[in-house]
Amino acid sequence: MSSSQPPSGERNPLGFDELIAILVAFGTMGAILFWVTGKNPDRLNARNWQFPAVFSQPAVTPASPGILTPELPSSDLRSPATTPVPSKPDVAPVAPLGPILSENPPVGVIVVPPKPIARSTPGPATTKPKAGKAKVGPVKFSDVPDKYWARPFIVALVDRKIFADSTDNKFRPDEPMTRAELARLIQRMSDDKKPIRKPIDFKDVKEKSPAAPAIDHTVKTGYLKGYPNNEFRPEKQIPRVEVIAALASGLSLKPSTKATKTLQLYTDRAKVPNWAVDKVASATEAGIVVNHPKRTLLQPNRTATRAEVAAMMYQAMAKKGQVPAKASEYVVKPSKLSK
Repeated sequence: MSSSQPPSGERNPLGFDELIAILVAFGTMGAILFWVTGKNPDRLNARNWQFPAVFSQPAVTPASPGILTPELPSSDLRSPATTPVPSKPDVAPVAPLGPILSENPPVGVIVVPPKPIARSTPGPATTKPKAGKAKVGPVKFSDVPDKYWARPFIVALVDRKIFADSTDNKFRPDEPMTRAELARLIQRMSDDKKPIRKPIDFKDVKEKSPAAPAIDHTVKTGYLKGYPNNEFRPEKQIPRVEVIAALASGLSLKPSTKATKTLQLYTDRAKVPNWAVDKVASATEAGIVVNHPKRTLLQPNRTATRAEVAAMMYQAMAKKGQVPAKASEYVVKPSKLSK
């Protein structure tokens, strides 16, 4: 009895129907391949092969599409939002948000991802270095040469706006000083001093006079006094002894030894008025008295000049610690005169 199965070592030739089926299968595959490559030849690249939707699941539209992320050159994976899908006839492509890149750039072309759009924010403010305060240059007066004996005192007080009436580049150092002018200088020098006396209503100082506030200040702070008959005499040229006494009174100076002994330093001590002996002695001990051209010559009753007032006012400010002391051969000091 023979078996119906052919021997294992033998193969039956394919029938006509089987050949037809194989040809149809290959034809179908070739048609699909032709359709894919014909639509986009660059898909022959293995990295770009895509299969029709009939062989894959339909693309799912994301619920909340995000911003495109450009593909990194070294990555073999594509972001779902940038993967091209056939537009016909299978599934309609989903329009991505943001800038659209070409679906398949030519082979060999390097695609540069677009730069992200940045908001135009102003750059950090550049601040220029602050310029330092301009140094006050040396004061120049045509009538005060560099070697003038009182120049250091004059320059210092002009820089501090105590002498503020210089005009035409002149200081007028040898002009006489009036009582009203001295009151203005003292007010600028001691504007922070508290009153210690009651004001005096002088009959020769009008209320609207420009010098009235300064006179009132110097009287209340103890620097100046009036004359008998309720007079101040603002336009009177002030003698040197009154300048010395005013500064000693305003600083509340007292002589440490007998006043007559201190006054022995001056060759013209007999000319000092009795009422001013203690004041002159205390001012001498404090280093406020400045005598030019001879240190031992006081000249108490001579009219004080602007230069002399500047020198003695500066010494008074140095005594109060407002300014550094200045060395001068014309400043009277008992230690020097005793030698």
